[in-house]
Amino acid sequence: MSDSKSKAIGIIRAEHRALGAVISNIKAVLMEIQAGRMAMNFKLFWSMVYYIDAFPDRLHHPKEEEWLFARLRQRTQLADSLITTLQSQHQAESAALASIRRDLGNYEAGVHGSFEALQANVAAYAEFTWKHLRAEENELLPLAEAHLVASDWDAIAHAFAQNADPLAGSADNELFDALFHDIVNRTPAPLGLGSA
Repeated sequence: MSDSKSKAIGIIRAEHRALGAVISNIKAVLMEIQAGRMAMNFKLFWSMVYYIDAFPDRLHHPKEEEWLFARLRQRTQLADSLITTLQSQHQAESAALASIRRDLGNYEAGVHGSFEALQANVAAYAEFTWKHLRAEENELLPLAEAHLVASDWDAIAHAFAQNADPLAGSADNELFDALFHDIVNRTPAPLGLGSA
């Protein structure tokens, strides 16, 4: 595997893992609250919701669509249907997250039944996201590996490296990196590094 290809795929998978980790923590925190082992920390929870809402929308999805999807469409029609489905899922995320924000706000305001609604919407969002990430990693990336050429991977790796490169100086990069570390540090053990 070329250096650029390996770098691009590595960054994409790392971003998927970070997003998946925050979603898993959201689900786990809700289970701990339901079991009475943890009190709700609304500031932390709002931070996690903001991360899963803003990180994909501002950094991850635009790079996928503008670089990976676009290059793959240029090289083969075999991925067209899958790419259309993935782009449609990117668009559907905002409605799912709006429901989570509504339920979290209602729960914070003490609205009856809002905790159960929040749990249900988080579970549905998690399943939706994991299905989406599996399709990207198990279906799209193999097609990309089979059809993209070295110059494509160079461009894709360069674009995605901007997400992970602190020298790129993007305020968004720094914001999301700091936010992710803050979430991990404030989430109580054993789910994170914070005090239980």
